[in-house]
Amino acid sequence: MKYKLLATDLDGTLLNEQKEIDVENIEAIQEFRQKGGRVVICSGRSPSSTRWIADTIGLKGEPTIAYNGAFTLDENGEIIEQSVFLHDHLLSFWELCQGEKIYAHFYEGETLLVPDVTKWNERWIENNIPTLEKTGGRVEDLMRVRGKCQIKTVDDLHRYFKTAQPKITKIAVFDEEDRLFDFSKVIAKQVGGMEVSSSLNFLNLEISPAGVSKASSLVKLTKQLEIPISQVAAIGDNYNDSLMLAAAGLGIAMENAPKEVKEIADVVTGSNDEAGVAQAIRRYLL
Repeated sequence: MKYKLLATDLDGTLLNEQKEIDVENIEAIQEFRQKGGRVVICSGRSPSSTRWIADTIGLKGEPTIAYNGAFTLDENGEIIEQSVFLHDHLLSFWELCQGEKIYAHFYEGETLLVPDVTKWNERWIENNIPTLEKTGGRVEDLMRVRGKCQIKTVDDLHRYFKTAQPKITKIAVFDEEDRLFDFSKVIAKQVGGMEVSSSLNFLNLEISPAGVSKASSLVKLTKQLEIPISQVAAIGDNYNDSLMLAAAGLGIAMENAPKEVKEIADVVTGSNDEAGVAQAIRRYLL
């Protein structure tokens, strides 16, 4: 096979709009693996979420990349590599958010740190660990994985960052007004040390430590697996997938991707509600 590894995003890509994975996608993934291919999930979701989804669709034995590249995990969910923000950058960033009255929450391992309970965080555990009921997820496994996650309200995040020195690996930003694209530019100018992208067409921001992305972690992982990046295909649907699509030997955009992401990709497949991942595997990889 020309491509020995497939790196796939989850939301808007492998997951359909019901947060399930179509059987066509699972069958195509397993056929690709049976022929010797490797499949690595690369997601903005947490380590436990990526591992839960990978195990549910039969990807035991494969590593995963979580929090947009901040975590690389082996096939057992053990950490291979982890990237964290510098605390000075966290302090400056939170001061900026407070000044602009923009909401942000912070990921400390499997714990979500929030300044207060809002619509953007109150169901984080349920949203982070989807049931996968139609995909084949078992209830007892679901509850075990959800039990690893927690939401922690921190009244004074500035003080918490200074005193607790937490290992923050990802930041998410939300706003009710259309300000986030412009705010992303302000972060770059006033804070620095951060990689800013979006998984919702700039209805949110997903922020990683500087130089950390799905692409950077995928390149490191493929070197460890001794697979040339030219023999890697990557598939995704949004701006936080762009660098990965550009780095891979074959970049595949979903039909539901923004125009700018499609332009970066080499080819475009069907949407996430049309088993676009399966279409891509059968057309370009098998």
